[in-house]
Amino acid sequence: MKWEELTAGDFVSAIQKSQGVCLLPFGILEKHGPHLPLGTDLINVRYAALHGDEQEYAIVYPEHYFGQIFEAKHEPGTVAYSASLDLQNEFYEKSQKPLDTRQ
Repeated sequence: MKWEELTAGDFVSAIQKSQGVCLLPFGILEKHGPHLPLGTDLINVRYAALHGDEQEYAIVYPEHYFGQIFEAKHEPGTVAYSASLDLQNEFYEKSQKPLDTRQ
């Protein structure tokens, strides 16, 4: 089930039905030779997520282009984030996790 196609009330029910299973399709924008689109990675992941949802109910979040591709960053159309941005994102994500105080 695509998240963006749910109403607010349906979203709550869908999360319960999926038992919290959510899929986040993400891929990178990069050159895949002269014959394939720049978004090939995400196109494939989106297909797998939506068809996986047909076999096991899950919420499929809106797709997101994200990733690092140093070796192709000079190619036209490639989106490559800096290493410092990747580190900032990683630090932010870790800072948002609740601490496990059980010892």
